[in-house]
Amino acid sequence: MKQEIQFLNVDLELESKHDISVLVSDLSNKAVVLHYDKDEFRQLARIEAGGEISSPDKAINHLCELIESCSKAGLKQWLSCSKRTFDLGFSSGFSPKCFSQALHVDTLLRISAIGAGMEITLYPIES
Repeated sequence: MKQEIQFLNVDLELESKHDISVLVSDLSNKAVVLHYDKDEFRQLARIEAGGEISSPDKAINHLCELIESCSKAGLKQWLSCSKRTFDLGFSSGFSPKCFSQALHVDTLLRISAIGAGMEITLYPIES
């Protein structure tokens, strides 16, 4: 069985030394909170766009809309985060020979405007 390279999802990863419970609650209205953990030193959250998202562009823009529509308290917590990263996930595979996934310039500007970063995660082929 030949496995194909494919886009999986975009996770929004957050980390803060301060409380981010309002931000996580605001985002959970229209997104999926995959992980939310807090201890005495920091709070971590991983949030994924809900529903069928077919491209990184659509997922990132959906998450940006949610962030932009947060409450004033949620936006203040967003700014307190030391990590605000869109993590684009892809599964590895044997085909196609060449795989590319572009982000529109407007999406890149939007990511920059809200003070977020980007990273890419490649998941290995599972046997």
